[in-house]
Amino acid sequence: QTNSLMPGRSTPLSNYPVVRSSDPEFVRDRLFQVYGANSFAVKRSDDEFAVTADHLQIGGVGLSYVEYIGDVSVGFGELSFVRQCFNIEGLARYHTGAQSMEIPPGAWTPILHARQPLRFEFQSGYRQIALRIEFDTLLRNLSALLGKEVHELTFDEARTNPAAMEGLRRRIFHA
Repeated sequence: QTNSLMPGRSTPLSNYPVVRSSDPEFVRDRLFQVYGANSFAVKRSDDEFAVTADHLQIGGVGLSYVEYIGDVSVGFGELSFVRQCFNIEGLARYHTGAQSMEIPPGAWTPILHARQPLRFEFQSGYRQIALRIEFDTLLRNLSALLGKEVHELTFDEARTNPAAMEGLRRRIFHA
C-alpha cells in the first residue's frame, strides 16, 4: 500500500511494500498498523519528508527494511517480539528502559527486549534492516532445541561478539 510514491529504487525487501509516502499522517497510520508503533513525530515540518518501509512476515519471524528522509521519532509500547536492527546508512538513537544508545553507520543494536517500551530517533537519510521474532516463537523453538520446556528468557546486555555479528550482517545483506 502506497501513497505519494517516493522516487523508485529497489530496496532489499521491495516486493513486500508497507509504505512509500511523504504524507506524515499516512506514514503514522501504516507504522501503527503494521509495526505496532504507538507514537510517531516528524521533528521539523518545514523539511523534506518521506518514508519507505517494507516488511516480510513468515510465521513468528519478520524482516523489515525502512528508510527515512527527514528526522523522525517512532515509539513502541510493550510488544510481543524481540528485535535487532542493522544500520545500513545514517544515524539513529534508541531509548529503552534506562538505556540510550546511538546506532552508527554499519552498526547494530543489541537484542531489544519484548514487553519493554522503546523509542527510536532517526536522522534524515537513515536506512536499516530489522529482524523481529515473536517472543513465544523464540521460547517454543528454544524449548525444542534444548529438549525441555523454557518458560523465561533474559537477554544479557553484554557486548556482542563482533565476528559473529559481522557474519550475521553479511548473511542478512548478502554482502
